[in-house]
Amino acid sequence: MLRYGPAFATLSLRQVLALAAPGVSVDECAAGIRRLVERHAGLRTRFTEGEGEGGGPRQVAVAEGSFLVEVHEVAGGSEGALAAFAERRSRKLAAEPFRHSHEWPVRFGLVCRQGRVRAVVLVCSHLAFDGWSADLVGRELRALLGGGQDAGQPAGQPAGQDVWQPLDQAAYEQSDRGRRENDRTLRHWRARLAEVPDAPPRPPLDRPAAPPIQQWWLTSPALAAASVAVADRTRTSSSTVLLTLAATALAALRGQDTVPLLLIAGNRLTERQQAYAGATAQDGLLLFDRGSTGANSGLDDAVREVYRRSAASYLRGRFDRAALTDLTAELDARRRHPLDLSGYFNDARLSQDWVLGPGPHPRSARGPAFVRGYDRNDMSFCLVLAQQGADCRVSLLADTRVLPADAIPGVLSGLESLLCEAATADVPLAAVPAALGLA
Repeated sequence: MLRYGPAFATLSLRQVLALAAPGVSVDECAAGIRRLVERHAGLRTRFTEGEGEGGGPRQVAVAEGSFLVEVHEVAGGSEGALAAFAERRSRKLAAEPFRHSHEWPVRFGLVCRQGRVRAVVLVCSHLAFDGWSADLVGRELRALLGGGQDAGQPAGQPAGQDVWQPLDQAAYEQSDRGRRENDRTLRHWRARLAEVPDAPPRPPLDRPAAPPIQQWWLTSPALAAASVAVADRTRTSSSTVLLTLAATALAALRGQDTVPLLLIAGNRLTERQQAYAGATAQDGLLLFDRGSTGANSGLDDAVREVYRRSAASYLRGRFDRAALTDLTAELDARRRHPLDLSGYFNDARLSQDWVLGPGPHPRSARGPAFVRGYDRNDMSFCLVLAQQGADCRVSLLADTRVLPADAIPGVLSGLESLLCEAATADVPLAAVPAALGLA
């Protein structure tokens, strides 16, 4: 469970915290890091296996220890050169996989000019943190360095409440209330998975790429603005609009009308959860039925139906992973063809919607461009929404044994063109696969 190869390094969560001139001293920065580590047990936790009861994995939070923080002095140059150096250091720190049994799950680097810290590089292990909590750690450290954040009250933490720690989360999951929530989730999964047709998969393509799983991205303000327009017309959300198109694309790839699609659920529904520096994200399950709105339906009706179904799916994303594994094994034993749960959708934006600048919104501002390849991955298809600063970004990961490598950028470009058309008028759902190059 804890032995990850080099590919896992690409899942590290990194960010650069730029500090306005004149910055802070190295000692002040170290003191801020210390207060942050003391506040959140997740930052001072190691993960081991084979030592607990039954030889299973364990996580151990320690009360005292030390961090090795690298310090770099950048002499001269522009502000842009300093930012570029910090970006390179963040990539360097993120390139080495975390050794969780004897390394803290977060790395810090200080970039200085004339002895003053002007940027802090922060890299978090995805085993211990999800995107929300990694961003939370960065925001709290910035506030501590700015002198405006009380060390006893983390950002977002409800007044008068103690910081929610991993042991608190574990205790909740083992409580009667937590177990009832787990049982409700497993009932939801059982009911939806039982509806998945027992259909044979399409045979793999003869000549996959090397490596076989590839990821591409597209930065497009026009795509983002168009998805908002469709969401406004259907009274849903831009996330649901792109989720509907992702599910339609997956159904076309598999040649099936009904497909299961896993949703990365943030599980940050309360103030306490939103202030928790630990991983809460798990999978929700959406069962997409291309014919549920009628053979001649439009994209708008499909979006409304997916909105209704996905709302329940996101609320059923907290469960005991071992129990879900047992459930899928039980269902597979009754089928001729095992369930394919390798299709994913991930809205990784931390805000509720795109952050759009003033119009007009250009198409294909950057990309489609290749991001990386994987030799192995538990995903064969994954559409991801991300906000990178001012950039509205959509990425697609696909197994080239199912979708040819040269077709992946075409799907992203097709999404942009289709949404720009759908922004002004409804389009037939049946036309979506051809528009994405998947007919």
